[in-house]
Amino acid sequence: MRCHRPRPLRAALLLLLAPALPAAPAHAAGAPLRVVSYNICGNMCSAAPYDNGKRLDSVVAQASATGWNADQLFLQEVCEPQYDEILARLAPQGFQGHYGATLSGLPKVCGGHPYGNAVLVRGTVGATADLDLTVGGESEPIRVPCVRNVLRGTANWACSVHLYWDDGTRAAPEARRLAEQAGAWRDQGLPVLLAGDFNHSPHTATTEPFYSAGFVEADPGNAPTFGAKKIDYVFFGYPDLTRREAEVLPLDPAVSDHRMLRAVGGRD
Repeated sequence: MRCHRPRPLRAALLLLLAPALPAAPAHAAGAPLRVVSYNICGNMCSAAPYDNGKRLDSVVAQASATGWNADQLFLQEVCEPQYDEILARLAPQGFQGHYGATLSGLPKVCGGHPYGNAVLVRGTVGATADLDLTVGGESEPIRVPCVRNVLRGTANWACSVHLYWDDGTRAAPEARRLAEQAGAWRDQGLPVLLAGDFNHSPHTATTEPFYSAGFVEADPGNAPTFGAKKIDYVFFGYPDLTRREAEVLPLDPAVSDHRMLRAVGGRD
């Protein structure tokens, strides 16, 4: 978890958001994929003014048919009971999920329950994978849960990413490991979607492996997602992607010190 990283100085920031994405559509065959990435803890896992009920409601609303109607949710720094409740509330809408714990027994964060990352998807899950990207020296394991999702007749691998929060010494080789595995899946003919908290800026040693491997960033601009920095991403590894849009929502301090990132990607 990034609680080891100093909090940024409080400053008045002008947040430049991408144009608002389309309202929730019906899920017709061939419809673009709608994606949400959200670190729901950051440096305020249990500190005031967070509200756990609002935290859960804010995620569930994104996938609700009366909300934004997301197809895939990528969550970082989530407690296992939070994941269990979100999945229980979304299961009637056709969601399945996979949780990957990185730490357990954190009484001040998760009440002693496991803590980690999660991916929830509409449709079916044909397989799951837990990628251990830890290179050594990290203060917690770096593990990425992935699912092979089939939605509206199209399969992809979807992974919820949380890389290390250092100067890149460990995060960069972690990223190379992830890009290598994602490339192997793409070589098998499966599109890959990587979304989450990469903890580093665009086109640094940590994020460059994804650009170099042909992944397309949903938001190629620099709208900040954490303080004044952009560190949260949605990367599409699709060979025939012709449409991509993204928006960063305003900060909700009752949920996290990260901003929610939403994206749409598909074929025209």
